[in-house]
Amino acid sequence: MTDTSLHLATPDLQSTVNKRVGQYIQIRTALKKIEEEYDAKRKPLVELQNILSGWMQTFLEKTGSESVKTKSGTCYQSTRYTASLADPEVFMNFVIDNHQFDLLDRKANATACRDYAAEHKTLPPGVNMSAVKTVGVRSPRT
Repeated sequence: MTDTSLHLATPDLQSTVNKRVGQYIQIRTALKKIEEEYDAKRKPLVELQNILSGWMQTFLEKTGSESVKTKSGTCYQSTRYTASLADPEVFMNFVIDNHQFDLLDRKANATACRDYAAEHKTLPPGVNMSAVKTVGVRSPRT
């Protein structure tokens, strides 16, 4: 990253940019402090909530219940499944050979598509690429 424009700017503009960068860093620091205070206040409640969840899960399992309705509310258990690939090549061969494409989630790999476009000067067929530019600010080195 090269900075060629700021040294060409007027002293007033340099002062304004310096001020805005300083303000940004002050706000970021204040937000970080608030987040740390929030996390510190939240931590004991999250720990207690996790203990209560464990107790209720044990209760549901011991009683063979999927849910229990009380005056205070209903506790229930649910199961969320994830699938990872122990052998991606074997899996892909199975999907292709057996036309089981519903076993896949379709998604283009952004890094691979960018690399392909850089090499071939065009995106892979059927792919749209978008980019979002953001501004970052670093604190001065102390």
